[in-house]
Amino acid sequence: MATTRRRSRKRSCLLCRGTIACREQFRRILVAAGRKAHQVYRHIRRRWPTVIVDAPRREAWQLRRLVRRTARGYAKALGVSLPSGLAIIAQRVVFDGRQVNGLLTAYETDDAKRYVIQLALSINGREVSDGEFIAALRHELTAVFADAIGKPVLSVALDLEGGSPARVGGSIVDLRPQPTPAGNGHDADAASLSRLTDYIGGDAA
Repeated sequence: MATTRRRSRKRSCLLCRGTIACREQFRRILVAAGRKAHQVYRHIRRRWPTVIVDAPRREAWQLRRLVRRTARGYAKALGVSLPSGLAIIAQRVVFDGRQVNGLLTAYETDDAKRYVIQLALSINGREVSDGEFIAALRHELTAVFADAIGKPVLSVALDLEGGSPARVGGSIVDLRPQPTPAGNGHDADAASLSRLTDYIGGDAA
């Protein structure tokens, strides 16, 4: 009877030791997995720009999401990666001698270059729309990506609002028959049609 009790206690001790060892091993696995996940997160996080928004919490969250999505999408479209150390700041106004939509500042050390993009939320008291905000962001990102993809060799501007009116081939004139003095306005054969179109360098039609 005593021998059975000793065996039972021995088995219980072995079971407890096994349970403790399993718990310790599981804890070590969790700690190692957590460290690995943190390293992966930090590696991915370096590729994301640091976005600072001077706005209420809900608006700031929406703007940060818009900035990150726009920056990643534009970089993907150009086939480049976002540079490390990129900071994008959305603030109420941006000054460069006057109020502007955006301002890009680059800081260079011996082995790295860091960029800071400042974007204005308002100009001269007028709130900037999301379209203007995104356009200013992409304009500044183009200069940032110039180090990776090179400077542009061709730039064609299109101004649909400030351009001069389109030139046409001729001008429309009166189509009514012009009476001659001899016909006194009653001779249809003597009447002549005025020119329809006066072409530059061409003959009358």
